[in-house]
Amino acid sequence: MNHKLPAALLPLSILALNSAAAFAEVQVPKGSIPADITPYQRAATYDGLAKSSIYIPSYDGTRIAITIYRPTKGGQEETAPLPVVVTQARDDFRPQTVAAINYFVSRGYIWVAADRRGTGASFGVQTGFVNEADAKDGKAVIDWAGSQPFSNGKVVTYGCSNQGAWQYVVMQHKPAHLVAISPQCASAQFFDHGISMNGVPMLALGAKHYNGECARPAGGARPARNEEAPSEARQARPAAADRAAPSKPNVDADTDGSQLRQAQEGQRCGAGSMGQYWANMPRDGYNTFAKGRPALDDTAMMHTPAVKASGVAVLQIGGWSDAAVAGQFESQRVWGGKTVMGPWVHGNRSLPTVRHAGDTFDVNAEILRWFDHYARGMDNGAGKSEIVYYTQNAVPGTEWRKAANWTAASGVRQPFFLSGQALSSRAPAAGGKPVTYAQQEVKLFEGRYSPLRRMWEGNMSEADAKSLVHTGPVLAGNFQVTGTPTARLWVSTDTRDTNVFAILEDVAPDGKVSYVSDGRLRASWRKLNPTPWGPSSQLWHRGYAEDIKPMVPGQPTELAFDFFPVSYVFQKGHRIRLSIVTSIANKWQDPPMTDSKPVNLTLYQDARHPSKVELPIVR
Repeated sequence: MNHKLPAALLPLSILALNSAAAFAEVQVPKGSIPADITPYQRAATYDGLAKSSIYIPSYDGTRIAITIYRPTKGGQEETAPLPVVVTQARDDFRPQTVAAINYFVSRGYIWVAADRRGTGASFGVQTGFVNEADAKDGKAVIDWAGSQPFSNGKVVTYGCSNQGAWQYVVMQHKPAHLVAISPQCASAQFFDHGISMNGVPMLALGAKHYNGECARPAGGARPARNEEAPSEARQARPAAADRAAPSKPNVDADTDGSQLRQAQEGQRCGAGSMGQYWANMPRDGYNTFAKGRPALDDTAMMHTPAVKASGVAVLQIGGWSDAAVAGQFESQRVWGGKTVMGPWVHGNRSLPTVRHAGDTFDVNAEILRWFDHYARGMDNGAGKSEIVYYTQNAVPGTEWRKAANWTAASGVRQPFFLSGQALSSRAPAAGGKPVTYAQQEVKLFEGRYSPLRRMWEGNMSEADAKSLVHTGPVLAGNFQVTGTPTARLWVSTDTRDTNVFAILEDVAPDGKVSYVSDGRLRASWRKLNPTPWGPSSQLWHRGYAEDIKPMVPGQPTELAFDFFPVSYVFQKGHRIRLSIVTSIANKWQDPPMTDSKPVNLTLYQDARHPSKVELPIVR
């Protein structure tokens, strides 16, 4: 079936020093950093598309449903070989996805969208998304697409969130035709940023991994969608003749729907979306059903030699207020490629209530530049290994900056010590007094906090009233913090374990307290290890079963952990604050070794136990 494309396509679119004079030395240079992020422009050359759907066999013979979108001009299908975009999102018809299909097809790409196994019209059983089977299915679709007569032999991949995560994992299998990927709002350190960050669960998971049960957990793998798109996609869509309209759930040859019904019957026993994991699992936890270690097997950074050997060019796009930031910067540093980091939440979008100057970025245009370079051989300025990042509160016109990688962009670490209720550049005295904090249930963002949406227009004062707070003096000048802040806290507990959440905040002259970043660690995961992919500045907690050790009640112990990376200017007249809590009111995050007992946390602030936060300061 042919559809004419719309005329206008939618883009996806220091601190508390005791001497205030020290702040005057750290000014953000006005206009000294070029903001060269000129949007890529290449006009559409096709005015319509043709659509068809079929089954193809995967690596183990499982039938995978795919839909193929091919460009047309004047109603005639293009016959010359073209590069191919592969996704695992055949049943996704949100406006931005429809717009992306139209955008790339109109510029001479064939779009191949697959239903993941055990979902939509695909056969097989889903055992937990972003797993070995999904990666091998992705390779099978890429190998098939790249060998078709309609292909020029070059395949690229596209997608955000879980549709970005599979792209990382597929590289280790080295699909023959894959030349470039564009994972968005996803992390190559999937376990760290999607399942368990330093031992603190990121999701409410079951007590056991999926074991073939037929009672599908809530939030499990999605069944096939109806022919009509979901309600969110029914709003403001182009006319039916002007869009990549939703496909029938069944493929073209399945005229009576019998194969679809057969596939859906086999899907009844599918897992939840992350069913291969379980609550409070160690990183080396063994899945007896899948016969593997999902935290290692399904995390791309653990396969760095194979990824680098694949030769695939990686373009990552993410937002500061998403959970994936550290993994995107780390993989770019190790693998090369390009990463764009904007002032966005999950989905690479701004919130209606929180906008930043110059926060608009044409995501699809940047991806097209990357694809055109690697899949068409165009000399268009792509191919450079770099990061492009946004600095919040920067001098207008200098918000967007470039660097070779996150290490090159980061400032010089400077320690600021916790003392009483203050932050200070001076090391604590021998007689510094400890302070004890009794656990309270602190609802960040009035209970709306999510690692995927760490952006809030509200005031943190109410949360701070229930927190252990340390505040710096009034800043004498603007201070730019660019890099990954870290905390090194000396604590003891009256339980065998605790979670520690540390929140970096900006206190305005009028008293409003704004969120900047946060970090977290489960105390039993405190052992630090080198990253298995080589030298790194990350404070990385391996969290193997042998590494997880209870606290000794009453014994001072150092807890060291990273915050989410940040590039932020604390402005003159403001103050910097660190707040510490042991719960953010999610019972599913409670450490099992506390036996549900609220913890009394003692924070030490003396010469032998110098609790501090380290901020990367750009001078």
